[in-house]
Amino acid sequence: MKEYMEEYTVSRLSALIKKSMEQNFSGIQLKAEVSALKVHTSGHIYFSLKDAEAVIDAVCWKGVAQKQKIKLEDGMEIRCLGQVTTYQMRSKYQFVVEQFELAGMGELLKLLEERKKKLAAEGMFDPSRKKPIPMLPKLIGIITSPTGAVIKDMLHRIRQRFPRNILLWPVLVQGTEASEQIVKAIEGMNSLPSNQKPDVLIIARGGGSFEDLMPFNEENIVRAVARSEIPIISAVGHETDTTLIDYAADLRAPTPTAAAEYAVPERIKLQTDVSKVFSQLNTVISSNLEKKRLFLHSNKILNINGIISEKIQRIDLISDKMISEMKNFMSYRTISLAKIALSKPILRENVNDMGQKLRFVFLSEFEKNKNHFLIAANAMESNSYVKILRKGFAFVESEQSIPIVSVQDAKKYTTFNLIFGDGKLKVQQASSQINLF
Repeated sequence: MKEYMEEYTVSRLSALIKKSMEQNFSGIQLKAEVSALKVHTSGHIYFSLKDAEAVIDAVCWKGVAQKQKIKLEDGMEIRCLGQVTTYQMRSKYQFVVEQFELAGMGELLKLLEERKKKLAAEGMFDPSRKKPIPMLPKLIGIITSPTGAVIKDMLHRIRQRFPRNILLWPVLVQGTEASEQIVKAIEGMNSLPSNQKPDVLIIARGGGSFEDLMPFNEENIVRAVARSEIPIISAVGHETDTTLIDYAADLRAPTPTAAAEYAVPERIKLQTDVSKVFSQLNTVISSNLEKKRLFLHSNKILNINGIISEKIQRIDLISDKMISEMKNFMSYRTISLAKIALSKPILRENVNDMGQKLRFVFLSEFEKNKNHFLIAANAMESNSYVKILRKGFAFVESEQSIPIVSVQDAKKYTTFNLIFGDGKLKVQQASSQINLF
C-alpha cells in the first residue's frame, strides 16, 4: 500500500485554507457592481460583487455598514476595500467588505437623478401635495441631532422672534442608520395625540460633504415626508446643498436658522403690522362716519315725530278699513248662518254666540297689535330732537344746512336759520345786531 502524507481532518484543512486566504488576500481593493443585496435582521449585509465576467459573494458586517456614508443598493457601482476569506461550514470563499464608497461622483449623481425621476413620476414632488405652513404654530417639532450648533441656533432664533413650545425628536443625521431613525421620527410625530401633535415639523442638519448628506436622499425618507399629515420644513446643509427631501417637503429652507425664521413670525414686526392695520381701519371708519353726518345735515335733520305721526295715521286708516271689511264679512256670514238656522232652529243660538266670539277675538287682537306699535312710536318720539326744541331751545344752521355749534362758527355767516319746535326763522347779523326776516 502506497505511503500517505500527513492526514488532515476536514475542519483542519478548512481552517488552513481560510488562514492562507486571509494572509495572502488582505487589503484588496475591488471595483464592482452590487447585486442580490439582502439586509439581514441582524444588520449584516449579504450581496454579490460582479463585473462582466465573474461574480464573488460578499458580506459587510453591521458595525462596518453603520459607519459608511452611503447605503448600498442593487445596481450601485462601488469601490470597496477588504479581504478574501472562507466560510468553513460550506467551504465557500467570500469577500469581507471593510469600507466602501461609490465608484465616482458621476455615478452618485446618476443614481440620484434616476431616483429623482422615479419619485417625481410617482407624484412625490407634486405641488398639489404641499401643505401650508401655519403662521403662528403653538408647538414646533424638530427632528435633528440633539447635540451641536444646529439645535442651539434654531432654539435661540425661535425665542428671539416669537417664543413657542418645542418638541425635539433626537436622531442620527449621518450614516446608514440615519434614514431609518428620521423615518421613525416623522411617523412618531404624526402618530401623537392631536393635543400633543406639532403644528409644523423641521428636519434639519448642518453642512457636510455630498456623501454626508446622502441619508436625506434615501427613498424611505422622501416617502415619509410626502406622507406626513404635519407640514414639513426641510433644512439640510447650506444654501447651495439640495437633497431629495427638499422636493418632497412643504417648504425648503436654505439653512436650519432660516427654517426657524420660516416657522414663526417676528413678534415686533407683527405688532407693528397689526397697529398699522388698526390705524387704517380707524381712519376708514371715521371717514365713513363723517360722510354720513354730512349727508344727514345736507338733507336736513329728519323730523322723526312727523314720520311717526304719518305712520300712525296710515295705521288708523288701515284699521278702519279692516274693521269695515270685517263687519261686511261678518254680516254676510251672519245672513248665511241665519238662513241655515231658520231651516234648523236648534242651531240659532249657537250661531249667534259663535259670531260674537269671533268678532271679539278679532277686535282684541287688532287693538293689542295697534297698542304695541303706539308704544314703540311714543318711545321714538320721546327721543326726538323736536321735543327738546319745544322746551325753548333752538337749532342753529347755515343757509346751506350746516350746523352752527359755536360763536366762532356763527361769525363766519351773515345769515343763518333758527329752528324752533314750531318752525324755522331766518336771521341776519350786522355787527352786533341781529335783524329778523
